[in-house]
Amino acid sequence: MAKRSSSPSAESLGYPEIEALLDSENFNELNDVFSKVHDALDDISRKKRGLKKGRDAQKVMTALEMTMELFRELLSIKYTLQEKSKNKK
Repeated sequence: MAKRSSSPSAESLGYPEIEALLDSENFNELNDVFSKVHDALDDISRKKRGLKKGRDAQKVMTALEMTMELFRELLSIKYTLQEKSKNKK
C-alpha cells in the first residue's frame, strides 16, 4: 500500500475535476445535466405509485440542490480569497 504524503501538492488538493470547474467557472454542462436529472426525479416523486421511489427521488433532489449550493459557496470563497490577494498587493 502506497504511503500518502502528509501535505497535498499546491497544484491539486485531490479533486482535479472540481478544481478545473471552479477555475473555468463554466457550469453550463453541469447545470444542464443537473436540470435534466432534477426534472426526471421530480416526475418520479410526483407519481403516486411506488411511495418508496418517490421518497428516494426527493432525497436525490435534495442532494443535487445541496451540491449546487456547495458550488456556490466554493465560488464565493474563491472570490473572497482573490479579493484578499488583490488587497495585499
